[in-house]
Amino acid sequence: MEVLPVHRPRLLEGYIAREYAKILLLSLGAFVSIFLVVDFFEKIDRLVKAGLGLGDFGLYVLLKFPFALEQVLPPAVMLSALLTFGLLARFNETLAVRTAGLDILCLTRPVLLLSGLAALLLAVLTLYLVPWSQAHFNDFWETRVQKNPSRSLLRLERLWYKGDGAIYNILVFHKALHTLEGVTVYFFDENFRLTRVVTAKQAVWEKGAWHFHEGSLQDFEPARFGSLEEFHTRTFRLTEKPADFAALEKKVGEMDLGELRRYISRLERDGYRSTPYRAELHGRLSLGLAPLILALLGLALVLRHENWYLPALVALGLSLMFLYWLAVGLGISFAQAGRVPVPAAVWLPHLGFALLAGILLREAKR
Repeated sequence: MEVLPVHRPRLLEGYIAREYAKILLLSLGAFVSIFLVVDFFEKIDRLVKAGLGLGDFGLYVLLKFPFALEQVLPPAVMLSALLTFGLLARFNETLAVRTAGLDILCLTRPVLLLSGLAALLLAVLTLYLVPWSQAHFNDFWETRVQKNPSRSLLRLERLWYKGDGAIYNILVFHKALHTLEGVTVYFFDENFRLTRVVTAKQAVWEKGAWHFHEGSLQDFEPARFGSLEEFHTRTFRLTEKPADFAALEKKVGEMDLGELRRYISRLERDGYRSTPYRAELHGRLSLGLAPLILALLGLALVLRHENWYLPALVALGLSLMFLYWLAVGLGISFAQAGRVPVPAAVWLPHLGFALLAGILLREAKR
């Protein structure tokens, strides 16, 4: 008979895990479907006028799916936690658990574990999948709906680009061909003194180097000051690659974690203000905490107010979630404006609501 207290929590935890997962999947399915249907019917006039077929409609929905899942995952996690334990309390099952001498907080472990997995999924979505899908969606919208040429076929014109110890002036950059037309490169030393100027009709990226054609090189080093050398073809191994120039027209929302970090590093290296982009980076990283924090808040509310009417409890939980998102949004806005240090402005709202959830959960009926 002594084995029962050991196995009973495990059986109950398994039961709660199944119920929570079931409600979570139903909530996600409902929320994502509503999001996609509303978004699709808002755009359907444009899609029909563009003459798209069923395959294009399916592609539209598929490319929107990661963004929709990112948006609805945190509220679905909170609602599922509220409903799982709210239904247990409604049918006096939490009372039965306490009567059996078990700590009700021990039964929150499967919910927190599954919420942690949801947090990992949200982090992957925010840092990688959503930027990837957003880039493809924007290309789909521009080419299939607005009938513009593909970005990969467009050419960037009249560019100034500050690289690593050099400034580029480019008449045209052909992204698909990895070719610079009408390029002039100004090289500088560590003290930002001009050392040489390379001008060429064309520069082509091949085998990890830039091959300049029909150009000239003017040296401004003291030993060869003003000397001019003309060349037919000359190879330069520069730090900058075609991807660096192509990234000039890439939107921040289309950059994944690695691209955003490299963009911030380049801005800081070149002496430009990177605060808004660092706020964006910290905002994406911190968003992974949202499902876990909202699950804690939901559990804290339902275990502290078990006798409340369940719809009223859900309304209270959604109100707290709204305040949570408002605090996070304000923090990011203050960080982007430079009024508050980025880490403090972005992370403190998450930590504050996590602390609130922990305090409420400790006061839950046991």
